Amino acid sequence: MQRHAKRSAVIGLVVAVTAAVLLPAFAIGAGPVRFADGEPDNDSELSVLTPAEAAFVQKKLAMAAQVPTGGSGLAGSSAGGVPTIACEFDPCEPAPPPPTRAPAATPVPTAVPSPTAAPPPPALPTAKTLATRARQQNNYYFCGPASGQVVINWSRGIINGNNDGEDATTNWRRQSKVAEWMGTTSAGTGGASLASGLNNPNAVLRPTSDWIYIYADNGTTQALYQKIVADVAMYAMPLVLATAPHISGAGVYYLESWPKVAAGAHHWIVLRGYDGAWGDPNAISIKYQDSSAGYGGATGAFDDSLAVIWQVSKWNQGGHVVW
Repeated sequence: MQRHAKRSAVIGLVVAVTAAVLLPAFAIGAGPVRFADGEPDNDSELSVLTPAEAAFVQKKLAMAAQVPTGGSGLAGSSAGGVPTIACEFDPCEPAPPPPTRAPAATPVPTAVPSPTAAPPPPALPTAKTLATRARQQNNYYFCGPASGQVVINWSRGIINGNNDGEDATTNWRRQSKVAEWMGTTSAGTGGASLASGLNNPNAVLRPTSDWIYIYADNGTTQALYQKIVADVAMYAMPLVLATAPHISGAGVYYLESWPKVAAGAHHWIVLRGYDGAWGDPNAISIKYQDSSAGYGGATGAFDDSLAVIWQVSKWNQGGHVVW
């Protein structure tokens, strides 16, 4: 697979260089700089849900499962298939049954007009990117709060300002407050705790009354793609992905924002968009934002193939996402 540098990546690198030069004092500190390492080891305990939360998750999983993955169905697909996604309201109106006809040996009575079917849901776009704004993590283990801050700011309509996570004028809440909500320690932020922090009543402004974030397995490459499309295209909400950003021997499977090896690092990034209908994972671009300038990576906007995104997460304790 060949990696392709894109304009968003160039912009991200420029932001990263600027951030590295102008990092806030709290991000510099004394002593050697450590790699960003913001998730505990063995972070495999998934979100524990109430019955109401579990019902919402099942509804969202059903929606994600309807994201077309047969090479057709997305708006603009060359295959020209009909998109099929689950409706966003319960209960979904069923399709009308076919008219009942008498046996062929007898005259066919006049058919009773069938009920009018509900109009099909709108087609999903082949590409969508949310205009989130990256934030610099305060220290080497704050990538979880920094990622969560991006999600919270987006939901609250804050997409401007600098990348300083402690600037109260350009953030819904300071990054340090988000870290409190997430129970972040020097060992990092666990996935279930990250989701819980986002679900704090003062954190994310929910797109629907029953919305929650959960920490879950990625599943297959296709399943992760479906989760990304479901959140970004159906709810206009970002995801937060756990990654091993650049392991030794990674070949081409490392984050563009992490050009150097960082053995053992566990790192959170924000997934904010995708470009491409389901097909070759190497040909589908996933848009993300990083927070790690000064800690082995960069801060800004980047994109990598779905194949890379899935693999760097798979190498990180099996592959998990907050979605």
